[in-house]
Amino acid sequence: MKKTAALLCALLLVLAAVAACAQPLTMTGLDTETVSRQWENSLFFTRMQELTGVEVSAHAVTEDEEYQKLLSDMAGGKVEADVLFKAALTREQEQALADSGALIDLAPMIEEHMPNLSALLAAHPEWREIISLPDGRIVALPQINEGERHVLVWINTAWLSQLGLGMPGSVEELTEALQAMKGADLNGNGSADEVPVNLLGTFEMRWLLPYFGVVADDYHLARNEAGEVVFAPELQGYRDFIAQLAEWVRFGVLPQEAFTSSHAAQQLAASSSSGEEKPVVSGLLVSVAPYTKESVRAAADYRALLLPGPDGKIRWRDFLGQVWTGCFAVTSACEDPAAALRWADALYGEAGAILGHAGVEGEDYAFSSEGRWSFVVDDLRTVEDVRREVLMYTGGTMPGITPYEFLCKVDSDVDVHVLNENEAVREVAERVTLPFCLDAEAQARANELAVTIGRLVEEGIGRFATGEMEMTDENYSAWLASMREAGSEELAALFDGK
Repeated sequence: MKKTAALLCALLLVLAAVAACAQPLTMTGLDTETVSRQWENSLFFTRMQELTGVEVSAHAVTEDEEYQKLLSDMAGGKVEADVLFKAALTREQEQALADSGALIDLAPMIEEHMPNLSALLAAHPEWREIISLPDGRIVALPQINEGERHVLVWINTAWLSQLGLGMPGSVEELTEALQAMKGADLNGNGSADEVPVNLLGTFEMRWLLPYFGVVADDYHLARNEAGEVVFAPELQGYRDFIAQLAEWVRFGVLPQEAFTSSHAAQQLAASSSSGEEKPVVSGLLVSVAPYTKESVRAAADYRALLLPGPDGKIRWRDFLGQVWTGCFAVTSACEDPAAALRWADALYGEAGAILGHAGVEGEDYAFSSEGRWSFVVDDLRTVEDVRREVLMYTGGTMPGITPYEFLCKVDSDVDVHVLNENEAVREVAERVTLPFCLDAEAQARANELAVTIGRLVEEGIGRFATGEMEMTDENYSAWLASMREAGSEELAALFDGK
């Protein structure tokens, strides 16, 4: 009797242990998707369980302020969820959460538990360097996109055709085309509402810099002919760029209001969805895709504009790179990190990546006889329903790979057009400095300098371009001196040689 009781007790303990191990991983993260997706009801997590054998209990935070508080609480010792999915962590947050013990080091476990990601990192050793902290720890996994969409300058070729013009081949030809667009009623609505250069703020304007031989990053750094990292406004091409903006303002093709936040607010309000087909107003715009500012109907009329710099070379800026960090992390509360990594590794394979981007073939998407796929919709299920119920890549940065070859087969002429326009850009895209090349102290200093210097850069561009300050050697030198005083040379020195 005692032996039977002992065996029964042991069996109960085993069952209890199994039950404990079978508890779902708790998962949270930031999801700002506008279709009110609820992770608790998403088919994505159910299907990921079928794919990986790992059960997950997921809940999204939809407000950034609330999510930042959650991360702050974690750094202070309040760690509840096992996993941060769509974690949206900055490099500084990765470092702080790792140092506090809230996030664990994944580097020793990746090879054993993540064969898909391990193969990618083995083929691209530079990617491992990007996702690692300076001391070699890996506390957050990336999104990898070998077919990254670039921010491009798009020009309205339908308007060029109406004017009898071809694609501009130089800044001079572009200026002539923009002047021809002004007041020509090219959208045919009887109103002079065309905006030849429809740019919002100096951030979008700075994407024109490669036309002047300058590829600059968000720190306003570039490389000179010797390959040294320098402060971009010190280069002659940068001054030429500002002078061109000023000329466009004088010609009336670039509104002075483009340099103010009120103009941006007006444009966003005008482009908001109201169910009404709005007239096309943009001759030239900057975006990852034309349909972010104009209607989908008009998007195919826009082509990416690549112009050679003064040396005849075509350049472009590699904005994000192929690797986006801080997307998936495992916390110190997780009792089965191996299971968490197995779950995440599925997203670095084609099956998991397609699951997050399109769902399940035959249920959520289907291929046509021409080999192009589209979402399965009907009177009871719209594309927005699919986005809400199935997809997970939208509304924030998702870990895993982007299934580029699959996405290129989408049955959408507009999306295929945008992807094709990106192909030419990828060949000429450059990076000024490698991401995360500084240690924590140097990065903190760079961030501090960038705030003050960035404000001075934007103010100077606006004042020169709008005519508030005359573009003279004396005034330009004084502007550069103010930024040197604020630390522009120190900022460039931090990155030089990296």
